[in-house]
Amino acid sequence: MSGRGRPASLPPTDYRKAPVLDADGLVIRPVSRAGKPLGVYDFRDSPGPVDFRRALVAGLAAQGRGWGSEDTYQTNASTLRLLFRDAAAAEPPVAATGQITVEWWKKWTGDIHVRRVLAAVVRRAPGVPEATRVFLQTPRRRPPARRGRPCKQAHAREELRGIRDAAAATVRAGRLRIAANTAVLQRWRACAIERGHGDWPLGEVLDVLARTGDLPRYHSSNDHSVTAYAERALGFEGNAASLSRLFATPAEIGAAAVLLIVHEAWNLSVLKKMDVPTWWPNADREDPVVHQVDTDKARRGGRRHASNTLVDVGEDSSGRALRHVLELTAPARTTLETLGRPTTKLLVGHRGSGGGENLRDHALGKALDGAIRRWQQQVRADGVDLPSRVNAQALRHSAQAHHGRARNNTQATHERDYQLRDEGVRAASRGAVELGLAQALASARQTVDMRLVEEADAEGEVSAELVAKEAGIDVEVASRIVAGRLRTPVASCADFLNSDHSTAGMPCAVSFLLCFACRNAVATGRDLPRIAYLHQALESLRSAVTPAVWAADWATHHARIGDFLTIYTTTDARPQLAAAVADSERELIHAMLERRLDP
Repeated sequence: MSGRGRPASLPPTDYRKAPVLDADGLVIRPVSRAGKPLGVYDFRDSPGPVDFRRALVAGLAAQGRGWGSEDTYQTNASTLRLLFRDAAAAEPPVAATGQITVEWWKKWTGDIHVRRVLAAVVRRAPGVPEATRVFLQTPRRRPPARRGRPCKQAHAREELRGIRDAAAATVRAGRLRIAANTAVLQRWRACAIERGHGDWPLGEVLDVLARTGDLPRYHSSNDHSVTAYAERALGFEGNAASLSRLFATPAEIGAAAVLLIVHEAWNLSVLKKMDVPTWWPNADREDPVVHQVDTDKARRGGRRHASNTLVDVGEDSSGRALRHVLELTAPARTTLETLGRPTTKLLVGHRGSGGGENLRDHALGKALDGAIRRWQQQVRADGVDLPSRVNAQALRHSAQAHHGRARNNTQATHERDYQLRDEGVRAASRGAVELGLAQALASARQTVDMRLVEEADAEGEVSAELVAKEAGIDVEVASRIVAGRLRTPVASCADFLNSDHSTAGMPCAVSFLLCFACRNAVATGRDLPRIAYLHQALESLRSAVTPAVWAADWATHHARIGDFLTIYTTTDARPQLAAAVADSERELIHAMLERRLDP
């Protein structure tokens, strides 16, 4: 049904979905679930027997049914082509899927992650031995070099600022160059430049460039070079420089990507697909300063689509950076629309030395990575001192680490994958964490109010009178403690209605962990095993939470219980005490730590 309740139109009765595989079984033409073509992958020129190639290409087509990314197809197709080459070069050659043994597969993949990923494709190919298929379906441990979650090192704030300024300077230079030439073109088209004036030839050549995406060329069968007239008009500056009069260069597109990553910590995959803003919250102004940008981050699944608001509050603001990038790339989008290839992509420029076909976006493959590399090579050659690791991943991590809040991810991901893994953040917070723990320990040692009393007299008999004397409480209350009628998960409570942590006359309403800081709490020898086990459980919990959570929620309790055990037990005795705890009491302790026993 449509949004208004009318039945949606159905396809013709003879409609059939276009096949993904060509008739020869060697060309894949995938389409995403949204109906978007994801490229063409031709394996007709790959080495090896046709049946061998056809089987593995069928496996790639089957595995790729759920893919929506052209990059994913390109990566797997490239790896499959490599497999065909290596299989043909093997001694003896691997000429059929039945010859892909576990041993050959292990030798071919090694610890190269991108080759291991191809296992999902190979196991779908017909004819693969069952032993190999089972091996490929079994989750493999990651190579030693890739295991664990190593720390990362963000760029220093000064380094990140230097990278941002260098990228902004490149974008600014390109924007001003394009604006100056666009002004000449507009004057020429408005007949504001007289024929014979010095700018007339330039305006005439720029008009061709704006309409065709290329410079005027000879059209003879053996000469397609730029015309002498155009070269004179452009000052013999070379094709690349002439094309850049209206269109951003690859290096400038790389600088634009770097600038936006530093400001907004966007993933490269997000930037590749990013469209120009189509809505401005303050569009009633002649010059809107609030840009709303839609983002698409596939790895977030159902939450992949989001929007970011970038505000232009002057130089060095994210909104001003986006505004400059829009101005840098606008003429390219205008020309593509003239050529009948309209695009809404943000990062558009000229990616070749000639031809309108090279005027395109950077959405596919490694084009944007290459643009960033070209930019940094260019600015380094110009004498700009850039730090090492100027790539999208390092810049995004640095921006996340320094911005102090989640960018295009959840707060949990921000803390787990960026803050806690960054060496600089960990070093900077170490002092604060240590100070917090030290203060918690000092506070705990000042506020351990729970007492341990003897309950057995010299003859070994349990004595309420002895408990009353040791704890300074009434004999009647002591009798109830000895009888176990006032027990809590950690000790016994001598006065449930007059807690140190609740309103007088009202039942105690705090966690049992605070019994250790309450004057009404009385422990006997029977309680020590549970207390020792509680301390042990807190030690285990410590490794499962972040330092910040530990310092805020658990450190004080841990220190207070540890101090209690230090006073009343020995280090050697604690493991034996903890081991003596019954299963039911262990469950009670864990229920308390999970706050299931809180009032």
